[in-house]
Amino acid sequence: MAYTDFADKVILEAWGLVKITLGAACVVGDLLNRDGTLADANANRPADYVAMRAGASGDEIPACKHALCEKKSTIGAGGVVTAGAHSGAADDVLWLSATAGRPSATPVASVSQIVGLCVDTQKFILNPKEDYFPLGELVATNKTLDAQDIGKDMIVTADAVVVTLPAVATGHVYRVINGGNDGDQLISVSPNASDSIDGPDVTGSDDKDWENTKATARAGDMIQLEYFSADGWIVTKQVGTWAQEA
Repeated sequence: MAYTDFADKVILEAWGLVKITLGAACVVGDLLNRDGTLADANANRPADYVAMRAGASGDEIPACKHALCEKKSTIGAGGVVTAGAHSGAADDVLWLSATAGRPSATPVASVSQIVGLCVDTQKFILNPKEDYFPLGELVATNKTLDAQDIGKDMIVTADAVVVTLPAVATGHVYRVINGGNDGDQLISVSPNASDSIDGPDVTGSDDKDWENTKATARAGDMIQLEYFSADGWIVTKQVGTWAQEA
């Protein structure tokens, strides 16, 4: 199962304390934009802080950059304590949601931002990353890129997806990002049969993919490629472990 968001979050520890004037009502644990409004992937408002107190628009409240949170335990008949469970698992990555102020188990196309990580089935860390992908497209099946994909971030959300580069693409630049949990997805970026991909310490060979290897893949791994010449493509930036296929 995947993380399911909930009300009444409890903040156990917090780091990077600030005061912020709210631009919208919030509750404890809500993700806030730097202007005090609720962070929202569909409204182009990335997360910067975590609310540490509920408040109305115009209130000044304490907030933080990083928070260890949990879902409350409950006490049943006879004093039996049942630990709260958010349905996620340890090391599941949390993304900014399209529901204002909330994290989600899956990325959203418009603003794809990693905002936290599950510690176990009850606790999780909210830690909004400064880097995010502002114009994403979620890719769950094999895709061939074209001119209309320039300027977008291809956020891959499934295992064994192949992203194919066009054959002739003067001036084209593309970015491909791992949108899965750590170690969950192999991503292959495939050139045309007569093209190569040159990258860091690698002289490319025709028709050889660049792969974000599954065993070492991490959420947010990224590769940026630019069409260089009739010989093919070059890697201009990469995050994480990418290697040319054997």
